[in-house]
Amino acid sequence: MTVTAVSAGPRHSEQPDAEEHEDVIANHYSTTGSCGVERWSVKTGTDTDAALINLQSTTATTIPALTSLTAPGTLPANNRVQPTETTVFKLSATLDQYKLEADSDYHLVLDDKAGHTMIAEIPDPACVGAGSVLTSAIKGSRAEFDAKYTPTGSFQTANVPVTVTGVGFFDFLHGQTGVAPNGIELHAVLDIQFGTAGGGSVTVTNPGSQTSTVGQAVTLQTSATDTAGGTLSYSATGLPAGLSLNSTTGLISGTPTTAATGTVSVTATDSTGPSGNTSFNWTVNPASTCTPAQLLGNPGFETGAAAPWTASSGVLNTSSSEPPHSGSWDAWLDGYGTATTDTLSQPVTLPAGCSTYALGFWLHVDTAETTTTTAYDTLKVQVLNSSGTVLATLATYSNLNHATGYTQHSFDLSAYKGQAITLKFTGTEDSQKQTSFVIDDTALNVS
Repeated sequence: MTVTAVSAGPRHSEQPDAEEHEDVIANHYSTTGSCGVERWSVKTGTDTDAALINLQSTTATTIPALTSLTAPGTLPANNRVQPTETTVFKLSATLDQYKLEADSDYHLVLDDKAGHTMIAEIPDPACVGAGSVLTSAIKGSRAEFDAKYTPTGSFQTANVPVTVTGVGFFDFLHGQTGVAPNGIELHAVLDIQFGTAGGGSVTVTNPGSQTSTVGQAVTLQTSATDTAGGTLSYSATGLPAGLSLNSTTGLISGTPTTAATGTVSVTATDSTGPSGNTSFNWTVNPASTCTPAQLLGNPGFETGAAAPWTASSGVLNTSSSEPPHSGSWDAWLDGYGTATTDTLSQPVTLPAGCSTYALGFWLHVDTAETTTTTAYDTLKVQVLNSSGTVLATLATYSNLNHATGYTQHSFDLSAYKGQAITLKFTGTEDSQKQTSFVIDDTALNVS
């Protein structure tokens, strides 16, 4: 365990040993107030080697197996000792004691009842840096422990069987209570289950990220697989305001009252002891209304000028060579028979509260190409963000789509609701044989 410095008192001829010093500091910080320092990035998964942790599998082990590992000669501050510190271990033991440390960790003393002990640590999620690959699991294990015990700055006795899953970690030896001779720990703990080893387990199904809206009622049924044979009870932390969980059925229901984004942790506990936990994000969007509207300006180009469209020179057309679908004007891209790129675009902001976002337009493709297999000339219909990055290509048409008249096309843009986007048509023609892409009567209807 590494702690932040505290003010030194008067000097004495005798200094307290490391464990006494640890207890003094822990009692001073009886609630969360500090985060660790030594190898803290390795402890919390923000080090340069964090991506090497194999989170896809666990390695079953025992306390004697871990304590027999050879301790490294040096401990790098921001790198991992491989393979131990890139492995997720799972072991069954007895939880002897626990307490809240000065660095806000939960310090767990594990015992195999054969004279071997080691430490496991659950960091405070508030002390886990942004981008940690372990954040979700740390939040879950902390919630699992909080559902069972309330640690303080003094050691409390538990003496209960547990199954602990965590990342291997070598700590500096400084007289910690329960420390293994080689300094091996499980740090950070990613899961902890209470109950007799081999007597069953509880696994909570992760429902995935949730999205809801202020003022709109929601229900979410959580569930768990239980092999312990007792009766399950459910609890949750981090629920959006206005929602509650039925402790018997696991049903989350209610009407959100506040727009926010947070992490919800659901714990299911078997009456015989074991428990399981899962965590997921829940976003509550602000309440919103929708006013039905057609959002595109100059949708049929009848002003005779492009605005609010941005168009390549010569694209706006009133020639009878390529007549409009209706009215007097259309947008005529390409058709030169030489290497040409024409564009037509318009920015638009989609409101967030509608259920329908329908883009439509009429397209006539006229070509001198005779091939029936090769797309020499193309028209792309794309959605861009406000920075000009292409978010999606809705469709690509070519000389192969030529027809004697106009064809109507429509697309659902609901994926971009609440965003400022740009609709863009890009016609690209090669150096031989013209292909004309003629667009008219555009619309973007929301309702």
